[in-house]
Amino acid sequence: MSRENCMGRLDLERGFRASFCMKRPISLALTVLWLASLVVLAEEPAIVPTVTPAEAATHEGKEVKVKGRVEGQKTSAKGVTYLNFGAKYPNHVFSCVLRAKDFPSAPPLLEGKEVEVTGVIKMYEGKPSMDISSLEQIRVIEEAASTAPESKSSEPAK
Repeated sequence: MSRENCMGRLDLERGFRASFCMKRPISLALTVLWLASLVVLAEEPAIVPTVTPAEAATHEGKEVKVKGRVEGQKTSAKGVTYLNFGAKYPNHVFSCVLRAKDFPSAPPLLEGKEVEVTGVIKMYEGKPSMDISSLEQIRVIEEAASTAPESKSSEPAK
C-alpha cells in the first residue's frame, strides 16, 4: 500500500486504511527494538563459573575456570606437561594437559602455585581433565611460598 493510499481520500474504507497505516510504523519500530536487543544480548560475555578441582567432574563438557594449587607438574619425554591438582599423580583430583605442539618453549613452572585455568572439562581415566593450548588459559593467583624467609631491615624506610 503506497503512502498516498495511507493518507488517501475519504471513503468508507478510510478507517481500515488509517488503522493499517498506523500499525505499520508501530510494527516496524517493534521489529527494530527486537533486533537491537538481540545485538545487545549477543555482545554480553558468557559468565564462566569458577569451581574447585574437586568440583570439576560435575562440569564435564562445560567451560569453567578451575581455581586451585598445582600439587605436581611433570613433563613427559614427548613434551606433554601435566599439571596435577589436589595431590600429585596418581592421587590427583584434576589435571591439565599442555601439549608440546602448543608450547614451542617449555611451559612455566607452576608447581606449588595457586592458579586459575579456563577451558572445557573432559573426563580421562575417570578423572576430570582440561586441555590447555595457550598461556592465556592460565592465570597465576599466588606465587609458591618461598623457602627462604625475607630479610627484614630494622631501619625505618626513608
